[in-house]
Amino acid sequence: MIKDELFAGVLVEIERVWGEPGFGGEFEAYGWLLENYGITEEDDNRWMDICAQDRSELEHALADLTKDQRAEIEEFLANDARVTDFLKGLLQRYQSSGAVYPHREG
Repeated sequence: MIKDELFAGVLVEIERVWGEPGFGGEFEAYGWLLENYGITEEDDNRWMDICAQDRSELEHALADLTKDQRAEIEEFLANDARVTDFLKGLLQRYQSSGAVYPHREG
């Protein structure tokens, strides 16, 4: 699979797992994500960086980070092989379970 196909596949899986209202980044939700899919908060942050780059919003997304943190993220995003490998692994983890997040009412 190429990077764009992997990206689209992850989006489909995120919709399946989180549904409405989606993933809000709550502490409890991160625990559930790690337990059910082996996906860490760091993985999610990396995914959000990829999304920000895709939407041409990377500069804004990285505005609060240090110069070194920005450089590390930009170096990762500039390496298509690393991004593709990350997306492949993220997609495989999302596809590893049929669990759907149990959103609470109200």
